[in-house]
Amino acid sequence: MKAWIKILIGLVSGVLFGLIAKEQFAALTVLGKIFIDLLKMLVGIMVFSSIVTGVCHINDPKKLGRIGLRTITFYMLTTLIAISMGVVIGYVFAPGSSLDLMTDASFVSETTRIGILDFVSSIIPANPFAALVEGNIMQVIVFAILFALAVTLCGEKGKPIVEFFESLAAVLNTLTHIIMKLAPYGVFALIASAVGSMGAKVIWPLIQFLLCLYLACSIQLFGVFTFILKFIIKTPVMPFFKGMKDAIVLAFTTSSSAATLPVTMECAKDELGISEDISGFVLSLGSTVNMNGAAIGQAISALFIAQAYGIELTWLKIGVLVFTSLLTAIGAAGIPGQGIVMLSVVLASVGLPVEGIALVAGVDRIREMISCVVNVLGDAVAALYVAKKEGQLNEKKYASATWMT
Repeated sequence: MKAWIKILIGLVSGVLFGLIAKEQFAALTVLGKIFIDLLKMLVGIMVFSSIVTGVCHINDPKKLGRIGLRTITFYMLTTLIAISMGVVIGYVFAPGSSLDLMTDASFVSETTRIGILDFVSSIIPANPFAALVEGNIMQVIVFAILFALAVTLCGEKGKPIVEFFESLAAVLNTLTHIIMKLAPYGVFALIASAVGSMGAKVIWPLIQFLLCLYLACSIQLFGVFTFILKFIIKTPVMPFFKGMKDAIVLAFTTSSSAATLPVTMECAKDELGISEDISGFVLSLGSTVNMNGAAIGQAISALFIAQAYGIELTWLKIGVLVFTSLLTAIGAAGIPGQGIVMLSVVLASVGLPVEGIALVAGVDRIREMISCVVNVLGDAVAALYVAKKEGQLNEKKYASATWMT
């Protein structure tokens, strides 16, 4: 049985159990906490290794040039648009406002008192190892970026370090897969505890949360991407979706942009007429650093949790939310389950309770399905844009894409 089906079974079973039991069981609470702690265990070192390898690849002198600059600029702008849209929709519809969950009063007061100078000072790590131990993710991110830049400037001498962190990132991704095998049980425990303590009132907010997410992703797909195709790249819109149909289906069913990458590259080259050089570079880079759908999910999830706990986010914290969502979208690997791991980074950066992950963990697979489609098509739009600018797009082949092949 596929993993996502198991998670959905865990979700449905947890809802039914919570509704029937109508109480919160200590054993389920502990099991849910163990699952969350296992995810939190990965965060610091995973963020560090992912950002180091990502920045080192982006700053590879052989790849940084006209094509690299265009690609990275395009990725950053579309990701920022995606995050901003997620924030706006999260605020307008406020899907978590009806939950009225309680959190420690001291937690709220401590996390809301922050000024711009305090924030700038707080993200500079006096001791990067202490930042890792304490789980200060913003300090970890800052140190990772500075460390990666230094490694890049070392040239050949820095390559062994890059290879080490690539291996470390691969090991952590494997560990994530192992932990995610427990997801059906963790989801069951988390949802059963939530429904048991809060009743059926948690179900409708979760449906609202998913509706907001799918609305934002649809706008990104059929609004932002369509606008770019028609008015910036100046190509017909329908051949793009026709040519990418195989990648769309695989992305939706696997929820993994990394697993979908070979099919995405095949569609880009054979159906859209993008040159092999452009598609290989842009899509490979995009599968790691361009996560429009994930960014939307992080923004809406953070706002949903903040609304559920009645925690008001200042404009400064909204700025931190946008910045951190951008970085986690860059640092997240394109595999299922990474959204939940990276969400803990976003929550910690804006002072929201990481335990709020329990509210959205049960529907994370449903979220990832549409988010992955947005991720994959965002990469393809970028490849098409760069290919058109570089004169490496076979427009005749692009125009001939059909639903049938």
